[in-house]
Amino acid sequence: MVYSLKVVLILSLSLLPLGGAKSAAWSQEPEIIQGGRHLYEKFCVTCHGPKAKGDGSLAASLSPRPADLTQLTRLHGGQFPFWKAYRVIDGRQHLEGHGTRDMPVYGIWFRIPDDEVSIETEWADQVRGRIWQLLSYLESVQERS
Repeated sequence: MVYSLKVVLILSLSLLPLGGAKSAAWSQEPEIIQGGRHLYEKFCVTCHGPKAKGDGSLAASLSPRPADLTQLTRLHGGQFPFWKAYRVIDGRQHLEGHGTRDMPVYGIWFRIPDDEVSIETEWADQVRGRIWQLLSYLESVQERS
């Protein structure tokens, strides 16, 4: 029962708009964003660049070129596309350049096996947490107009 409560809490928090007003209740937010930054630097920086502008060390050799991830909010009408980005990262939504569902370029760290997607497992919870951290970081680097 406690395990289920943890999953419900994580999922409930992920449904909240992450870019809205900040409050003292979000005192863990800096740690989540920092964790996401660490994941970004480990898995994404080579293609998307140190400032998420799409200018990583491999960018020139890739087709299509990596996206400028600082423009996601602007490109989606001023709203950070949390769930769309989530599906791209976990491999459920195909994105040219990221590989197939079976082998996204960032590996198993952001993928839940098909037979575990709708159930609670420790691995699935860890993957969801990683994606939440990564998206929290990406939301924090959005350029505002």
